[in-house]
Amino acid sequence: MLPPCDPAVLQSNPQFSSLYQHLTTSLLNPDGSTRASDTQPARRAAVEDLKGCRIRNAKKQIKKRTLRQLAFDGEGGLPDQHQDTVAVISLYLDSSRQNGKEAGDTLALLAPDIEAFYSSIPAVINPFSEILSSSIASLRMIANAGTKTTPVQSSESSRPRPRARQSASNTATPLSSQLSARVRSLRETQLVELPASRRQMTLTAAEVLATRAQVLEQTVVLLERAKHGALARATKAKAEHLATVAQGMEGKLNVTKFDVIAQIYSPETIAALDRYRQHLGDVRERLEERQELVSQELKAYDAQGRSCQETGSMAEIVQRYGKLAREVEAVKVELRRLE
Repeated sequence: MLPPCDPAVLQSNPQFSSLYQHLTTSLLNPDGSTRASDTQPARRAAVEDLKGCRIRNAKKQIKKRTLRQLAFDGEGGLPDQHQDTVAVISLYLDSSRQNGKEAGDTLALLAPDIEAFYSSIPAVINPFSEILSSSIASLRMIANAGTKTTPVQSSESSRPRPRARQSASNTATPLSSQLSARVRSLRETQLVELPASRRQMTLTAAEVLATRAQVLEQTVVLLERAKHGALARATKAKAEHLATVAQGMEGKLNVTKFDVIAQIYSPETIAALDRYRQHLGDVRERLEERQELVSQELKAYDAQGRSCQETGSMAEIVQRYGKLAREVEAVKVELRRLE
């Protein structure tokens, strides 16, 4: 099969165009075979035999694949009691390339399954036919893609009778011719529309690349203005200047702080604070000693009051105890104030 050629190439090369047309229309068939050989009777007979063999092999493969789909597809509509039998027969057909002895042993081993399969053929016919009908409908949809077709009726509601089916099959267009026409249409599309689409895509890609180049150019200009231009450099220099000024101000403030601290905490002030701290320490020690003495005296009065039995002496002790308690509280207040 000759590869398709771009119409632009054919238009720009008239001699090559005439040669290409001569090859594709006069000398060669669409499949690449020679047209002159088609008139020979022996070749025609061989071609017909080969075509028949291919058709028989295709039918055999279609039946095997349909049977495998029916066996292993849960939605095939096959009854459950026949599922295993059909699966065994399908696997046997897929792996039937054996020599005579092995084939005989396999047949002897699978004899019960084969007999069961023969007995279940009436139950297998309907789902088998439905799968084939679905495949044919799919092929017809592919062949008629892009053309107006009548809607396909459901197999349940419009299943024709044998005579009607025969008449419909006589009037319907063969699927092979539809597929051939579809292939020719696709080839014409490949020869005519596809190169034009490629050229259009090339032009669009060139426009996209040009737009991208413009975007990159504008990006570079914006970067130059915003980051590497004179305005950006001036702003950066101003920011650095302000940062330096801020550092100088911080240094001046630190110097002023140290001067103020030196003026406040002079040697005389430090000596006075030390003397006052020593005075407070002495006062604290005296108050603590006084608190300890008062506490001891209170303990002594407490012991004396427990041993005393007279009412008058007990009242006097209570008065003195209250007085001492007030003195202790006053000492504690002074201690807290000193702290």
